[in-house]
Amino acid sequence: MAYTFPKDFSAPVLALVSLGEKSARVSEWHNYLELGITDEHTPELIRILDDIESFWPDEDVSNAPESYAPIHAWRALGQLKAEQAIPSLVRLIVWNEDENADWLMEDIPEVLGMIGPASIPPLRDYLLKPDKFKWASVTMSHGLAEIGKQNPEYRSACVEALQAALERYAENGETINAFLIDYLAELKAVEAAPLVERAYQADAVDISVLGDFEDFQILVGLLKKRLTPPPRFYWAKDPKLAWESEKATRREEGRRQRDQEKKEKKKQKQAKKARRKHKKK
Repeated sequence: MAYTFPKDFSAPVLALVSLGEKSARVSEWHNYLELGITDEHTPELIRILDDIESFWPDEDVSNAPESYAPIHAWRALGQLKAEQAIPSLVRLIVWNEDENADWLMEDIPEVLGMIGPASIPPLRDYLLKPDKFKWASVTMSHGLAEIGKQNPEYRSACVEALQAALERYAENGETINAFLIDYLAELKAVEAAPLVERAYQADAVDISVLGDFEDFQILVGLLKKRLTPPPRFYWAKDPKLAWESEKATRREEGRRQRDQEKKEKKKQKQAKKARRKHKKK
């Protein structure tokens, strides 16, 4: 059942309903301030986020315009640089561990980047938790990268937070470590290279995310090109290298298939030969 907005919502916030899907699926976000959204509407927008399960119930309401209201609400909060929304945004990231909503994983880091450095402490605190969730950690790491990119004066603080999380590579899990390294690379964190190398040497990084330590060095400018062949099962961000790896994988699969076909033909010949012997008797 579609969500019904409370009557006490203001006209500008109610206008979020009419925007629907089309306005959400755009590369450049709608200017919500043009709807009359101001700082005074922040509590109402936060209410939408805190009540997201009513907008996204178990049944399919993807065609209902109001189901896109949370997306427009968090984008509006980003444009307002609403620091009051940070706790709700962090809760949404954790809630999404089971929901796996792409909208949330892609948008919320950018929203946190728009809000700015006030988001750094709660993201850092979560990444240092021993019982953190995998994909929530990935999203929060992405948030730190966005804050650093959109607010260059706080890049060092974001790099420090990502490094603090990566220091726990032994307990994080390979996927979390890989994305921490990926976002350190996005921030061109040359200073993180020794720590990143230790994580790779400990075999604690999923190389399918970014690649190996040489790839990290190339991305941050410490190397111009690879010194060794790329590792097996390699999906680098460099399309040329990724294609070379794909071709190598296909050649290996082709060789295995040919070997299997040869074995089958050999078995068939042996069986045929045995049948001939049996007939002669």
